[in-house]
Amino acid sequence: MHELRRHRLRAAAALRWRPEWRITLVVALAWVTLLATHDHQHHGQATPAVGPTPGLQQDADGLLAPLPGWALMTVAMMVPVTLPAVRHVGFNSIRPRRQRAMILYVVVYLGMWIAFGIPALAVARLARQAFDLEGRVLLALALVVAAGWQLTHSKRRALFRCRRTVPLPPVGLRADAGCARFALQQGWRCVTSCCALMAVTAVVGHSSHAGLVWMTALTALAMLEELTLLGRHLLRPSAIALALAAGLALIGV
Repeated sequence: MHELRRHRLRAAAALRWRPEWRITLVVALAWVTLLATHDHQHHGQATPAVGPTPGLQQDADGLLAPLPGWALMTVAMMVPVTLPAVRHVGFNSIRPRRQRAMILYVVVYLGMWIAFGIPALAVARLARQAFDLEGRVLLALALVVAAGWQLTHSKRRALFRCRRTVPLPPVGLRADAGCARFALQQGWRCVTSCCALMAVTAVVGHSSHAGLVWMTALTALAMLEELTLLGRHLLRPSAIALALAAGLALIGV
């Protein structure tokens, strides 16, 4: 009994130093959901598509349909890279509003990525339909763009600004505004840094086996860049790797 109590106390103490642990669980749940969705569709049990709707409504439905999947991918791929910022919000908020502050930060941060996803998904759809590009050609183009973006000054500046913070007032609307402002700052920085990588996922999606492989690889790359000093100095090698992947995709490997 005493041993069990000791383990509980240790676990509680560890969680106090990781106030973002609930957000981490949400990320894990997002990955589980993506895997479950993939298995569901892989076995041919996906829900049949609803019949087409004529006119503008059909176009609107087509544009909005991928957004839930995009939001789920964003939670799985981009929330992990901002967990240190979530922890900063938790540690710098008073205990009664700690969870509220972290949730507000994550919601605003995700809103930035969803706002980016709308045009990204629209461009991917336009490339498929209007220009009749094959999937492997579109993937190769997205990887070439991602490789080029790795070498830009905008990418480097955004990556090296990941530790910037803003003052977080303790209570009231000013506290909420501070959390939102910090989320906007980090969201804009992260979108600037990782937009080209996430554009690749807009092309491949998440429901196929290849999509999950790309999601896993790009998540690992983004976390390496954003969370480690080593990753921030590997922009050129990662650009070369992305360019090689583009060539392999183009020849159908």
